Amino acid sequence: MARHLPDTFAVAPQQAPDQSQPRPHAALETGLIARMVASVAVIAGLGLGTLLMLTLAGPAPERLQQDAALAGLVRTMVAIKGLILAAALALVVWRLGRPVSAARLAGYAGTLAVSAAALGWMWSLNAIPVTAPLFYGGLIACYLIAARDRRLLDVRTES
Repeated sequence: MARHLPDTFAVAPQQAPDQSQPRPHAALETGLIARMVASVAVIAGLGLGTLLMLTLAGPAPERLQQDAALAGLVRTMVAIKGLILAAALALVVWRLGRPVSAARLAGYAGTLAVSAAALGWMWSLNAIPVTAPLFYGGLIACYLIAARDRRLLDVRTES
């Protein structure tokens, strides 16, 4: 069976894209950038916390030096705090798939970065009285930002 091919191919004139209509992938690009900003902020926070740990590392408290089992327990608790931070980051990254204001993005990224820095610093076990309030303060601040975010739990699809 032969196909009919046209003798000439008409070339449509190029039209400038309509700037009044949003691009179909603009929301995707914006969400990707917002997610990258939040992820880079958390990684930078972990790096800063690790730098603080290495710079300001002193001996662990006397009790932790004497009892290896207690030090292992405290490090396990720090690892659990890492899982809590990962869950908070996952929720924020999911939220950032939809449009977000620059101020809200800065709030999410900044609060999670503070928690990540505290977590990295906490691993040294010598600054827990300083780092624990920073860790939980960052998470509580992130929660307060999320509590005022009307689009956080909006599961309707946008088309």
